[in-house]
Amino acid sequence: MIQVETIKSLLEGVLPGWDLFLVDVAVKPGNHITVFIDSLKGVTIDECKAVSKFVESKLDREMEDFDLEVSSPGLDNPLKLPLQFVKNTGRYLEVVTLDGKITTGKLTGIEEGIIRLETESLEKDAAGRKKVKVLRTWEKPLEDIKSAKVVISLKK
Repeated sequence: MIQVETIKSLLEGVLPGWDLFLVDVAVKPGNHITVFIDSLKGVTIDECKAVSKFVESKLDREMEDFDLEVSSPGLDNPLKLPLQFVKNTGRYLEVVTLDGKITTGKLTGIEEGIIRLETESLEKDAAGRKKVKVLRTWEKPLEDIKSAKVVISLKK
């Protein structure tokens, strides 16, 4: 079976030259290879084709047959790398911490491995009469995050 590390080593040297970065590689039984790539500007179909052709040119089907799929991770997949957080700055995220707490807010940045969200809640004013919107900054190191996904909203 083709090894994940083989595919990673093929791509890690060439992707930065194409302004792309490797998010993940999976190899399932039957040599079904899935490669997820991304970039700060998004990924085009032509870029996926180029990466696919590159990988195919480096593997020998005569030695070991394989099936290859190259794509961007998509909005429904969790963010894994710091560069994905950079790319999604300004979007709303749902973050689950290792202790199971869920926080939703607007990603305002990532710095030195710590993500920052702007959260909002409705709270009573000082007089306790009416509810007002309160914005807070929430910070958490990446190593304390179990998962983070972009919140897809169709509201305008």
